[in-house]
Amino acid sequence: MYVELKNISKNYGDFKASDNINFTIEQGKLIGLLGPSGSGKTTILRMIAGLETPDKGKIIINGVKVNDVKPGKRGIGFVFQSYALFRHMTVYDNIAFGLSIQKVDKKIIKNRVNELIELIGLKGLEKRYPGQLSGGQRQRVAFARALAPNPKLLLLDEPFAAIDAKVRKELRRWLKETISKLGITSIFVTHDQDEAVEVADEIIITNKGRIEQKGSPVEIYKNPKTPFVAQFIGESNLIEDYTKFKGFEVEEKLSETKAIIRPEFIEIAKDDTEILTPLAAEKGIVKSISFGGNNIQIDVQVGNEIFNGYRSLEQEELKVGQEVLVLIHRVYTFNEKQAKVVENRIKSEQVSVVI
Repeated sequence: MYVELKNISKNYGDFKASDNINFTIEQGKLIGLLGPSGSGKTTILRMIAGLETPDKGKIIINGVKVNDVKPGKRGIGFVFQSYALFRHMTVYDNIAFGLSIQKVDKKIIKNRVNELIELIGLKGLEKRYPGQLSGGQRQRVAFARALAPNPKLLLLDEPFAAIDAKVRKELRRWLKETISKLGITSIFVTHDQDEAVEVADEIIITNKGRIEQKGSPVEIYKNPKTPFVAQFIGESNLIEDYTKFKGFEVEEKLSETKAIIRPEFIEIAKDDTEILTPLAAEKGIVKSISFGGNNIQIDVQVGNEIFNGYRSLEQEELKVGQEVLVLIHRVYTFNEKQAKVVENRIKSEQVSVVI
């Protein structure tokens, strides 16, 4: 393992910023630290960088404990949310700064800076100043400056937060491709789920100073292990008793009736010709309809619950007040300690009979 945190804790007075943090990161992986504001993700990043000191525990990088190693000696590149570029320096000089401080030979600096300018796609802009660049260009320069000294580990703190939505999406794709090409172990902090899912090889979810779950975006999305993750990831409807719907019984191991239902867990059909297993479906009433770009978003009332679901643009239009069939394919049920996927039993039995 390239990066390892063992029993890391950090307090600020009575506030537990990190509470017994343990995780490992493989070499070459791009990791997203994802969580709400105040969940402890930036504190973790800053402790790895050496900008904060843990109260207890070990930080190990490439097999070496670095708790007492100064930030500049850890072989880490750091990209800040605010770019932190030197306004009075050109693009070239900003990228060259770390190497100049290390008193590297000027020819080596020139070759390295030109190589990085090519990598970030800003050839011809070497003599411009940060104020003459767009937000996306400034972030690319910050990225190149962090890479210039050939760090073994790259840390990025909310790297896309100060950039507008369209450029942010382009930059995410660029960052993932670039880091993959370089093969550098990287950790980035974000509170944006879409960003984490799109960019990261693995996601570490933080909450109240603790690690809730670590895994690939698909694993975390499809199999949340804790109540927090089940509610935090994706869109969700929280219901108090999922057993009142067809095909669901209390999950014995959890003995709990609360559950999360996501939009993609339900199927909304105009009648039984649109649904494979109508006997497993509930009757509902369409309460609102809105255009979601690549789908139609529908709020539908089933009993006293309101669910949010989707319909394809290719399907027949529904109207507010129309009676529909609602098939709940699965739910996430949970207690205080764990979460579990529960499939609709009737649906499964019907499908097996049809097959």
